[in-house]
Amino acid sequence: MGCCTSQENSEEAQRKIAVVGDSGVGKTSLIQRLMTDDFDENTPQEYIASALKVDEKLIELKKGKKVRLFIYDTGGQETFKHLRKLNYPKSDAVIICFSVDNIESLQNVKKNWVPEMQRLCPGIPMLLVGNKVDIRHESESIKNFVPRGKGENTAKKNKMVGYIECSAKTDEKVKDVFEKIAQVALQRKVIRKEETA
Repeated sequence: MGCCTSQENSEEAQRKIAVVGDSGVGKTSLIQRLMTDDFDENTPQEYIASALKVDEKLIELKKGKKVRLFIYDTGGQETFKHLRKLNYPKSDAVIICFSVDNIESLQNVKKNWVPEMQRLCPGIPMLLVGNKVDIRHESESIKNFVPRGKGENTAKKNKMVGYIECSAKTDEKVKDVFEKIAQVALQRKVIRKEETA
């Protein structure tokens, strides 16, 4: 029933969000941008996140609703596979990330990340996020980039709740990602309560 116990009638709900994807696709930078409103150019491409790193952020939605997100940043390397499973239980929703400058990272969404989440957290809402869109904007050639339509199709085919392209570097649509996942996580809790009633 989600990570946190709180009365849904109170002003602030709490939700657990897992953030997954291949190593180097920008998961940590995305979370850092949300948490600090800053982008660290020195974060290494192959940054190794702690499999148990948790950030907490209060998100304010429309109509005054507040959601405290507990955001689990997971290492994408194969060596963390057994540790990632510790982060998933009782998650309310998941953000699956890929990098728009890395077609293999999108292929791994279908090949690895969606099946892993479906196996470990059946029915969990998944939001697909294409990171590093600033690189596509700055490039003179788009042939090496994942087209927006390909991301949208992947989200649709895998029954995800949506697709958002963003940039932690420029702060483009970062807030949109976390507002969307907060709304989805809140809705999941309502559905779960109706199912058990």
